[in-house]
Amino acid sequence: MRILTCLILSLISLTLYAKPQCIAHRGFTENHPENSFSAIMAAVDQQADGVEFDVQHTQDGVALVMHDETLARTVQSKAGRACKLTQLIKELSLKEIRENCELIGDGEIPTLEAVLRYLEDKNLYTFVELKDKPNLRTLKLIERYNSQKPELLRLISFKSKSLKVAKKLKKKNAFWKDVRLMRVYKVFPLNLSSYDIDIYYKTKFMAWLPRLLGKEVGVWTVDEEADLAKIMKTKISYITTNKLMTCLKLK
Repeated sequence: MRILTCLILSLISLTLYAKPQCIAHRGFTENHPENSFSAIMAAVDQQADGVEFDVQHTQDGVALVMHDETLARTVQSKAGRACKLTQLIKELSLKEIRENCELIGDGEIPTLEAVLRYLEDKNLYTFVELKDKPNLRTLKLIERYNSQKPELLRLISFKSKSLKVAKKLKKKNAFWKDVRLMRVYKVFPLNLSSYDIDIYYKTKFMAWLPRLLGKEVGVWTVDEEADLAKIMKTKISYITTNKLMTCLKLK
């Protein structure tokens, strides 16, 4: 009886004093280009609680780790080549991108498969932000490389249609039943969806409502030390940040 009581008290203590997890926004970007392989590796090296990165699909359905719809902001032409920087990624093939384009300051644009393969044996949260609708090939890749740790996987998106495909799999696939799906909002949602919630940090004062409904709640993107310190005192589950080391220090 005494052992059981101690166990219950320990679990209560962990619940009460658990700190939010520090999620590296687009990798560890203080010293590396966003969404680059080096930024993701550095986030792991710095012992982030998790790493977040974005996914866009090429014309031939390959998932690239890239935030924008075009390559213009973070990519340049390879020497002697002409990368179509302003054309939509969904209109370019992987072969065309590989031959002509490279990340500014970091070389080759990583594919989702390469990043997931690297993270497969890493014990940290993986936040995959879907910028467009994933195809079945992408979802199979996600399942393949996270099969041993679905509880550490979060698929997030501003678009509910990007999450619906994975949501349907929850009904018939044991792996997907353990994966959390999070809808990202620029402001706090007036109508709470069936997904977990990732909200803009300035609306964190309303986080009690989705928590009351049993949802996980994360906040984005928190960089000021004073804001990070305040959120560390709340029951928010995840903090997405560009200031990983500050977040970890406060935690």
